Amino acid sequence: MARTGKKTNYAYAVARVQAKRAKLIPKTEYEKVLKMDVSEITRYIEDSAYKAEVDELSARFTGLDLLEAALTVNQERTHQSVRQMVDGEGGELLSLWLMRHLVEDIKTVLRGKQGGASREELLKELLLEDLDTFDIFQGLLGDDVQTAEDVANALDRQGGVGAQWAKVLRTVPADAGLAAHEDALDKAYFAHLVASLEGSKQKGAPLVLDFVRREIDARNLQNAARWVANMQRGDFSPYVIPGGKLCKVADVVALSRVEGLDQFRDKCNDLGLPESLHQALVECESCGRLAPFQSALTDWHLAELDRFSHTAPLSIVPILLFLTRKDLEVVNLRAVARGKAAGLSEDRLREMIH
Repeated sequence: MARTGKKTNYAYAVARVQAKRAKLIPKTEYEKVLKMDVSEITRYIEDSAYKAEVDELSARFTGLDLLEAALTVNQERTHQSVRQMVDGEGGELLSLWLMRHLVEDIKTVLRGKQGGASREELLKELLLEDLDTFDIFQGLLGDDVQTAEDVANALDRQGGVGAQWAKVLRTVPADAGLAAHEDALDKAYFAHLVASLEGSKQKGAPLVLDFVRREIDARNLQNAARWVANMQRGDFSPYVIPGGKLCKVADVVALSRVEGLDQFRDKCNDLGLPESLHQALVECESCGRLAPFQSALTDWHLAELDRFSHTAPLSIVPILLFLTRKDLEVVNLRAVARGKAAGLSEDRLREMIH
């Protein structure tokens, strides 16, 4: 973990991370993965960076459960190993960045409790990166925790980081739905991250701040597109995350008020967004799904971080690029495996890959 005041040896950390990045599955390889069944995908990843986890867990799990467990444990270990190699000032930035996974885990618990998931089912979905994180969530998984208020109380009893997120959940009215609690968590996370980066004098912090602001843009655009595609009406402003770089809150709200994706596309053009997003929205109208737009947002977002990593090669940026691509790899493999198990076509599965 980070130790305030100590400088990070970026040359060492970046070299270690680049070695890990070389083991990531190239996007072109997913065409092969799409033709595999779940057991074949498991054997495929066993020949890559996931061998230790597949071998270790094969005595306890089979089929899709084995694949998902190997992905989750490998992701947890990757985060932990990167945390250990990035010390000092860079470690502080990294800890801020990785806090997003704790937030996602809280959201997973809220969804699971609403859906009646068991403790075992929830544990399979959580990304518990270290013992401290495991301790935070132990108290949330019991049968006595059912509502969002129960989750907040359980977090409060943990103290420290848990108590901080309990306060966020308590800002939401008790009778509000799941979406309101998730939005509150997202807004609090990004507000804290942006404020911390704005006040940071650490190497690479301005570039990370720029990237985070663009990530906020991508999230807001994706949520607004879903709102329009589902023909929802009402005030969209509570769902907008403030702090975007290219799209102000008012811009996103204006996007949410249009009728149909053709008008949404025109509004995006008015904001000066990339041509790739325009073309993706055309594809969305043709196929009737938002997958092309979501994929284009991810590509745009990653291209920016890739560009920043070349601008500051010895900083936190290449490390965050690796972690982002690693997390995306896990998302892609899990989506394809679950899609295969559900019998989805290759075309539908191809749309899920980012």
